[in-house]
Amino acid sequence: MARWLDGTEAHPAVPSLQQGRRGSGTLIDTVRNTMNRKHIPLIALLVLAAFLVAGCGVAREGVDVRVVEPDGFWQTAVVWPLARVLISLSDWLKDNQSEYPWGYAIILFTIGIRVVLLPLTYVQIKGMQSQKDVQPKLQELQKKYGKDRDRLMREQRRLYEEEGINPLSGCLPILLLVVQMPILFGLYSALVVLGPELDNASFFWIPDLGFPAFTGGLGWITTAFSQGDYVQLLAYMSLPAFLVITQFVMTKMTNPAMGGSASSQAGTMKSMGTIMTVMFGFFSLQVPAGLSLYWVTGNIIQLVQQYVMAKMQAKTDAPATNTGSGPSTAAAPASASRNHSHREAYPPVAEEATSTPAGANGNPARKRRKKRRKKRG
Repeated sequence: MARWLDGTEAHPAVPSLQQGRRGSGTLIDTVRNTMNRKHIPLIALLVLAAFLVAGCGVAREGVDVRVVEPDGFWQTAVVWPLARVLISLSDWLKDNQSEYPWGYAIILFTIGIRVVLLPLTYVQIKGMQSQKDVQPKLQELQKKYGKDRDRLMREQRRLYEEEGINPLSGCLPILLLVVQMPILFGLYSALVVLGPELDNASFFWIPDLGFPAFTGGLGWITTAFSQGDYVQLLAYMSLPAFLVITQFVMTKMTNPAMGGSASSQAGTMKSMGTIMTVMFGFFSLQVPAGLSLYWVTGNIIQLVQQYVMAKMQAKTDAPATNTGSGPSTAAAPASASRNHSHREAYPPVAEEATSTPAGANGNPARKRRKKRRKKRG
């Protein structure tokens, strides 16, 4: 019978954390492997279903949200507020003679959302960095207690508690995605509602931020090919391309947080990132360019946040690293300074006074000399 960490018996239908997957080696590997492998198809299905619901849930397309009241909870709580925020930002930008009011309104809206999500993003990045830092200690425990699974689990649990790390903190990227999904779907519905106002609302090389429509699928691509309108085709495909690139870079920045270990956990996270990147790229070809602009802007902001916060975390951890016992070029000057101050505080005289020359602790030597004298006498 499998047992939990506290010694109680686990239900036979519930896989024990101690069993895990062969070669996973760590508690966090087992937990994530169990959760992520089960939830990847579920998350993909939920995202697909949510897009379909968002595309079909807007009963009225192209209405004036300034005067028309919404229908139902979804439109009242999400769609109409987002549409009115975009209209307010666009009107303000028009009053300030902006050339692309709707595009900049979407960018400002994205910045506001990212500011609201900043605390959650900070916790995510900090958690990933902590897991990266603790990987060498986990590998040492694996080498030391690899044959004793129970002892290994207890030592890993103790290490996580000492370091203040939640083993499930690596699931925060999924939580961030879940939090943003209602906003993403609501923004799509808002763009559908604002269809007439977005007609010919260009943004640099993109002719219309309200095109293409989700209901048309990928038909606009075949139409552009048949008509030979390759310029427009490239214009509308540029944002999906940027989305895939930024999503790929975000995945690359997230995976090194596992310390480069070839664990099944890192492979699972990499596979999940690849699946999400391909899926987002596919959907971005079927939604208005304004939604793709929101996606790309959000990814760029998150990349900047990850870079800045990683640098801040590195500076914060630098003093702790310098006091460590491991060799480090950055720790060398601080170590030399500490040794210099130590010599000043404790002069060599004190060391000489406490040290004993060879044979000065001379009882054994004196005894041997006395024995030789007695034999001669």
